[in-house]
Amino acid sequence: MRSIRQENEGTATPGTHSRARRNRPFTPLSEPLEGRRLLSGVHLPDRSPEAVAIVDQTYRTLVGREPTPAETRGLLHVQAKAGNYGVIAAIVGSRPFFDRTAGGNSQQYVTLAAATLDVYPSQATVVRLAGQVEARDASRHILRAVVARLTPVGSFAPPPRGPLNPIYQTLLQDVLINADYWEDSPKILGAGLGFTHIIGVPNLNGSQAEAFSRRAGGAWETLSGSSASTAALRAFTSAISPNGVATGYGYPTFLKDGFPIEFSWPVRPSTVSAADFRIVLNTGQVVQPDVASILPNVEYNERSTVVIFGDFGNRITPGDPGSIYPVRLDVVADDNPLQLVGPGGEIRSAVGLSFGDGQTPMSAYVPNEGPKLVAAKLSRLSTAGESAPVVFSGQVPNDGVALYGSEAQYRLRVLTTGGFSPDGVRSVYPTDFSRFFRIQTIDADGRERWLTETGVDYVLPSGTVRILGLADLGLAQSSYDDTYVEDHDNQIDVILTGDAAAVATITAIAIPASGDYSPFFNPGGPGNAPTPGVPYSQPGPALLQPVNVALDNPMTVTWIDLDGPRKAARGKLGLRN
Repeated sequence: MRSIRQENEGTATPGTHSRARRNRPFTPLSEPLEGRRLLSGVHLPDRSPEAVAIVDQTYRTLVGREPTPAETRGLLHVQAKAGNYGVIAAIVGSRPFFDRTAGGNSQQYVTLAAATLDVYPSQATVVRLAGQVEARDASRHILRAVVARLTPVGSFAPPPRGPLNPIYQTLLQDVLINADYWEDSPKILGAGLGFTHIIGVPNLNGSQAEAFSRRAGGAWETLSGSSASTAALRAFTSAISPNGVATGYGYPTFLKDGFPIEFSWPVRPSTVSAADFRIVLNTGQVVQPDVASILPNVEYNERSTVVIFGDFGNRITPGDPGSIYPVRLDVVADDNPLQLVGPGGEIRSAVGLSFGDGQTPMSAYVPNEGPKLVAAKLSRLSTAGESAPVVFSGQVPNDGVALYGSEAQYRLRVLTTGGFSPDGVRSVYPTDFSRFFRIQTIDADGRERWLTETGVDYVLPSGTVRILGLADLGLAQSSYDDTYVEDHDNQIDVILTGDAAAVATITAIAIPASGDYSPFFNPGGPGNAPTPGVPYSQPGPALLQPVNVALDNPMTVTWIDLDGPRKAARGKLGLRN
């Protein structure tokens, strides 16, 4: 929840005219967005009606009453110097927040202040700080000191800028090969806050990785596999180091939140940037993310999901005191507007697309609102596009043929709103179909049947169908345990074999999420050994996702332009596969 800062470039020519320019009041930079403004690193307070409305709404959200004129003026000054996060910190460090939101209770205040700021101190730290608040009668100075103690280093820093990480730049090449589109028209199928504070965790690659992951609010998996001592870091935690973020997103970030965005068409990678997006919070604040990327959806036949990292809220259940969460996402114009590639290679601008109604929480911290399916498509299996830039190809080949050989004939691909996991950390195994899914078929006579097991020949009136297992996860292995690491992207494939007429009777795929079936978590889930007192993202709901039967037209597009935005015409294949 930081302000977006812009630096004045160039130097003035010495003389009277330049002195006049230096002495001229600095006009705050702002961008209109549906009647709101994104404050852009101003140095003098913006007293426009939009700016006043935002800080007043933030105050009302966190304190439950209108601010006084003096409080509004003070918050405008804070906004100018420290951005959105600074405004929230200033409100949390105020006596009205202590009295009204925390009920005047010192321990409740420290606990709620930490949760509102999205940090996770130990119980010993909470008790110690609460004692200080109590001893000093919750004075303004001690409340501010507590907030300063709780606020992570770098919370008021501007977004990253400068040269992009060269490895990340390989993800900006405009290469789509047999890439799925999910509907005939471009739209946003899903978007929301998936997890907080675990993106860019310092010291995650050192000997105390578990301590730093847990301190950031991340999970740490207890592994039982025989190779646990040599397992990859991703088998233990879904948190990412700053260097890991830089590799996949261009710049390092520190203790940020994740927000996946699923489009109905694949994106043109060279047009993806953080400047394409604005997120409106329930506080009224408007946030630009720090970074954006197609990672982890790096395979050339994927690329319809963009993931952004930034400050988008906290883990408090929406509606409870102190809760901050997104309510709307907008795609906005910038110097290189986001583009989508659709049927036949048609290029459309994504500017103007939005998701969310401005009121309903878009957060995986709402009970039963964890990861979901937003699309499903059944097609004949093709391995075209089942590759990725070399640096990001560690989990390929992971397609149906690589796992099940020539027996693999059909692919039922689902598009998810977050990387699916049994607990937030552990990978989904290719053998896990029956733990999470079942498939609905409806015959010509209207009879419903369910396919629930792998390796079983289901004899239907129109022929036979057998489920082989899951794919588009990780590499094939002879067996799987909790040291196995898959790609954790937004696609999972169910691989089938059988008669085309029988396969064509598939109408839906279900995630029952109860009884004999487990729910899915996104990477913000608790793992199998959660830290006591730390909230984690919620499991996903039970759902029935209709399947688009695309056996005759697979609804894919191949489009290659290695010159990127400099010369859009060159290399464009525009093939419909």
